[in-house]
Amino acid sequence: MGAISNHYGDVQIWVEKVIDSCETYNQTRSARMLVWNFEKQMTENNVDSSIRSSIGSHLRNLLSNKTHDLIEKQLS
Repeated sequence: MGAISNHYGDVQIWVEKVIDSCETYNQTRSARMLVWNFEKQMTENNVDSSIRSSIGSHLRNLLSNKTHDLIEKQLS
């Protein structure tokens, strides 16, 4: 499934949903590549660096929290 829109806000929301749906560590690794590719696309399209940084750090934080939750769940 892909994002329906090319607007960065819509793509960000879609990536957040992908991260939220991760149920395994391997899925979080794939989501990490998705975030990386999204940031790369924003760079190539000359999106303002502060916007790019804000979106990127937000998505990486969500992903980090999700990964942490999955690891804790697996260890308990």
